[in-house]
Order: sequence, then structure tokens, then C-alpha cells
Amino acid sequence: MPIDITSPYYRMCPKCGFEFMTTNNQDVYCCDKCKDDFNNDIRKMRNQELKYSANKIQSTVHTKENDETRLNNLRILEIFIKEHQLEIIVTLDELNEEGYDFEVYDIRHDMHQPQGMLNRYNVQIGSYIITYYSEQEIRIENLKNKPI
Repeated sequence: MPIDITSPYYRMCPKCGFEFMTTNNQDVYCCDKCKDDFNNDIRKMRNQELKYSANKIQSTVHTKENDETRLNNLRILEIFIKEHQLEIIVTLDELNEEGYDFEVYDIRHDMHQPQGMLNRYNVQIGSYIITYYSEQEIRIENLKNKPI
């Protein structure tokens, strides 16, 4: 079948880039090998990301000094987010002025970003999730106030 790029049956294989015409709307790959290779590549990348994230989470060192800083961070967050409030947005300067230490947290979650963008992540400390909202703003969410 000749290649017609205007046809709804025209495809370009996401694995090898081969252009082909299909006979139905469900075919995406030019052959079973490309389909298997593509899916295996995705599976490998996800496994590597999980291993990388797991290693980061496990590498958090807890010391007495960190425990005191953690408690201080929790006190600061309680000042900003009211008892029944789900979330609030504050500036980096406000948190820094209170003495918040961004290096002390319980868990760090990497966020998926388009290639070429700065790596972003959010952290959890106690029942709080802290996320960069913009260049100078931080979003604080209190999970214990989240409706079930």
C-alpha cells in the first residue's frame, strides 16, 4: 500500500521511526518486535526511576540535630496553616524569616518534568506536603485536613 501522510491510516513507528500504512486504527507499531522493544524500554525507565527514588528516600539521615530541626519545621508550618485549612501558599522569604530548614524532611517525591525543565520535587514532613508553587512561592498542604 503506498504511503499517504494525509490518511488516517498513516503511521510512524514510535520505536524505529519507520513510516507505514495500517489497515485499522489500533496499530501503532510497524511490527511486534518494535512494540515489545518500546514497551520494554518504558518498563526499564520506570524501574530505574523507582530505584533512584527509593535510594533517595532511604538516604535521609536522622540525627538528634535533624530531629530538633524537624520539630522546629513542624512548628513553623503550624503557624502558617490554620487548624482546619487544607492548603496555603507562602513565599520563600516568609519561611526563611521564620527559620524553616528546607534540607530536613521525612520523604522526598520527585515530580516528572518535561525534558530540559528544572527538576522539581515535593517533600513531606509530618502531615504536610510542601511543593514549589512558583519561583518564590511554596504551597503547603495539610493532609490531616484533607477530606476522605
